[in-house]
Amino acid sequence: MRTKTTARAIAAAAVLTLALTACNDEDPMGAPTAPADASSTTGGSTTGGSTAGGAGEAGDAGAAEDDGLGQALGADEAADATFEDDGESTQLEIKPEKAVKGSWADFEGFDLKGVETKGTVPYYVTMAFTSKGGAEPWIPTWGNEDEALVGPGEPAQGINMLDDFAKCPGVDKNVPSGKFKKGTTDRPCDIYVVPEGKPLYIRWGADIEGQKPLVWKVVG
Repeated sequence: MRTKTTARAIAAAAVLTLALTACNDEDPMGAPTAPADASSTTGGSTTGGSTAGGAGEAGDAGAAEDDGLGQALGADEAADATFEDDGESTQLEIKPEKAVKGSWADFEGFDLKGVETKGTVPYYVTMAFTSKGGAEPWIPTWGNEDEALVGPGEPAQGINMLDDFAKCPGVDKNVPSGKFKKGTTDRPCDIYVVPEGKPLYIRWGADIEGQKPLVWKVVG
């Protein structure tokens, strides 16, 4: 069985992730990470935009194009991609498996300090990565390449659980141990904080050289 790797935890922390620990007498092991553009984002609109239409709407449309949101795939659509690591490449089929609306009551016993719970809901998003051939890594890290947005230039806050969380396991324990063979599917789950009424997009591969980012609209 695979275990949660530090590589995945570090990559998750870089994508606006909060680490949570069960409440006890010890201090929390993690701390909140603010969105990279938090200083330029207010009330759901980015600095330089306008909420009254005109140039602001045009700017939002342009940002949507830049983020790939304007060409987002549907929640039931699959796409092919190439993942490269240390000079080796694996051909993948990627698609959303499910996006489940959760409740903050699911986190009873966990320290939610730093998580914006007012006016938001947690979503548990599972992506499916199926190998179509190529390199066979012992520990797949392609799940670290996804990120979430709720609008153009608006990243969704993530939560990285340091303890087991049955409703959204960060590591797919059903993946056989050993090399990741052709035809095997990895289904990691990620937790995202979404403002009520907002859509949720998953973007994969934005930092992979030569790979056009793939975007899915999984909520809304």
